[in-house]
Amino acid sequence: MKNYDISFDTYRKHDWDKVKDVVELFANPKNITRENLVKYFSNRQERLQDGIFKVLPPLYQITDYFDLPPNIINQDKVVPDTTFGIFIFNSLVLNNSFGKNMQYINKTLDGDTLGGIISSLSKLLLEKAITVKQFAEFYNTINWLGYQTEMTMPGVSLDMIVPNERVKQAKKELFDKHPQYLNNEPIDTTQVAQFIEDVQKPLMKVAKDEMNKDPSSRLYEGGKPSFGNNYKNTMVMNGPMMDITAGKYRINPNSFNDGATQDNFDLLANKAMYASYSRGVNTRVGGTYAKYVAVAMQNVSLGPKDSDCGTKGYIDYPVTKANYSSILYNYMLDGDKEVVISPNLEKTLIGKTIKMRSPLYCKMKDHICNKCAGELYYKIGIEHIGLTAAIPMNSSMNKSMKKMHDLSVKTVHVDLKDFIFFSK
Repeated sequence: MKNYDISFDTYRKHDWDKVKDVVELFANPKNITRENLVKYFSNRQERLQDGIFKVLPPLYQITDYFDLPPNIINQDKVVPDTTFGIFIFNSLVLNNSFGKNMQYINKTLDGDTLGGIISSLSKLLLEKAITVKQFAEFYNTINWLGYQTEMTMPGVSLDMIVPNERVKQAKKELFDKHPQYLNNEPIDTTQVAQFIEDVQKPLMKVAKDEMNKDPSSRLYEGGKPSFGNNYKNTMVMNGPMMDITAGKYRINPNSFNDGATQDNFDLLANKAMYASYSRGVNTRVGGTYAKYVAVAMQNVSLGPKDSDCGTKGYIDYPVTKANYSSILYNYMLDGDKEVVISPNLEKTLIGKTIKMRSPLYCKMKDHICNKCAGELYYKIGIEHIGLTAAIPMNSSMNKSMKKMHDLSVKTVHVDLKDFIFFSK
């Protein structure tokens, strides 16, 4: 029998003198090998006697942090509180692939950060600021690095698979305070929203605080698996669940770990059914409409480069940070001239409403002219742009497939003023 004595000290700040040699070693991407990652960042075993081992913590945790001096890799200033993990990503993935074209990024590498990086690289690729070979190197290295994370990522701990006692107590206290949610009666969406405020949000905050004490909580930091879906349903409670016979919701205070009771068995059975229904049946909706659109739009193509139908029709488009990437390389009216919406205009345009050329007003009979279509499709070599109209339908189909894995009930606060516009 093995005796494991594991001590996780997950967040420590080191003086530069303590980490200087290791950082300078990994500043050269060629030194970022599996062997070196294991040497510095993986747990080590010490054999005490036959069949008994002691597990020693790594020399450094990947989350240990330090102040990075200037001019180590692509940064001319001190980078405060960067972690080993972020440093290795910058060295191997960004510096090795693009050199000085990408500045040091000192952010947690979650889905949003990585998505932002890929979006920025896509723009640089369109502007020919980076090459296709560099972009391919980026993907190759990021995939390789992703497969090494099992060395530093804590595995599933006991707290991940056994309900937390503090959370169980908090759930009891909240339901004692709000007993109306335990009568198993159907409730409408307004009551669901109130339940989420009264019980679910405070309970999940307790659960999050408790799980953050365990190193295994890092499994949830990337967003998949989802703490608010996977952990909530498995270890805390299901909460609001659709009662398809009543067309309303009922509150299931149990988690999957608690099991089914006579009161909630029908809810669990129905959940399994309509989760499978979404994947098996609802996917056909998006797939069918994708085919309809493809047939209807298959003849829509671009006109010659630099073509201009001469239309005077424009759409008034409010520009935000969220939608800016979707209008890149379209033409807009600037005074009496039409200019391309480029990445470097972002700070100038956000918050304004612009007059933008659109295929809606194109006067060409057989094609869509360059000015109405914009420059993007010419840059990426798509001539038959009508076929891209099926993208939203394919997204709908993918959403239906993913719905099987997450049937959480979510609420959104809506201000009526957002839907009412007054004009003279």
